[in-house]
Amino acid sequence: MVTLKDIAKLAHVNESTVSRALNGSVYVHPDTKKKVFEAAKKLSYDPDLLRKAIQQGKTKTIGIIIPNLQYNIFMDFVQKAEINANAVNYKIIIAISNDDSQQERKLLMRMRNGLVDGIVITSTGGNNHLLEDIQAGGMPVMQIFRNVDSKIDSVSVNYKQSVEIAVDNLLESGATNLALINGSITDQPYQDKLAAFEKVMNKQSKEIIAESLNEYPKSFEQAGYDLTAKILKRYPKVNGLLVANDTEALGAMHFLKEQKLDVPNQVKVISLAGCSVSSLYQTQVSNTAFPIESISMRALSLLISRIEKLEKLPLQHQVLNTAFNKRQTC
Repeated sequence: MVTLKDIAKLAHVNESTVSRALNGSVYVHPDTKKKVFEAAKKLSYDPDLLRKAIQQGKTKTIGIIIPNLQYNIFMDFVQKAEINANAVNYKIIIAISNDDSQQERKLLMRMRNGLVDGIVITSTGGNNHLLEDIQAGGMPVMQIFRNVDSKIDSVSVNYKQSVEIAVDNLLESGATNLALINGSITDQPYQDKLAAFEKVMNKQSKEIIAESLNEYPKSFEQAGYDLTAKILKRYPKVNGLLVANDTEALGAMHFLKEQKLDVPNQVKVISLAGCSVSSLYQTQVSNTAFPIESISMRALSLLISRIEKLEKLPLQHQVLNTAFNKRQTC
């Protein structure tokens, strides 16, 4: 957060003058007061909010940086986070990184110098040094869904377990030739899913059939459609699909419908990242559902505990299991 010293430096006055100006003291010359307020504005802050933050010591606000708010787990998390934050008189600010490290860096810098007390982030992994620096400066940071920095608290998902559950259910339901439609291989969770799939297939003495994206897609739905087409063209005997997330699964289902392939009789489909929106699809996709409520509660509770300095806890890396939802596609 910006300090009195930052504003004083920009306004070419001392810190005590900044403090008196922001508090409306009549002992500050109008021209000087104007300079102070202009400096605060130039630093992108509302002087009134800044004054309250200085007086109270905390803003009771948490910044959340996520890749997107499309129909997926991030949307679900934000909804739960807002409810859980409001329950303890905290507010949240949402920022979208588009999974771009440069955009993420800009957002982190704004939050670092802005009116938030802590940051929750699904990190790209490209700004670890900055995250550590922010935390070292006294602003707690919490990673969600991706644990890309071992020095920062995290609450993530057991992606290996989600793949194992999906494979077991596909095999038990009669699928014999399985394939993985993955997300961006630059993303840690998708790396984990691919590694888990390869390990399970080797254990089952089955061929490893998988397609991953090389970068974060503009549309997961289109990516699911395209990767399904690619796999079935090369491996027409595939009759069980593990799909990285619900939105990609929707694209896969569109392709299967176009090809007049019956789901689940000819091809069975399981999403590896179930979210609430999937229950609204015309054909409800079986999935390994993420424990969003628990992720939100644990992440916010630990972050706020660190903000409020309620108790001194060791570094936390919590990994939560998924649960299988059997629906219409498996």
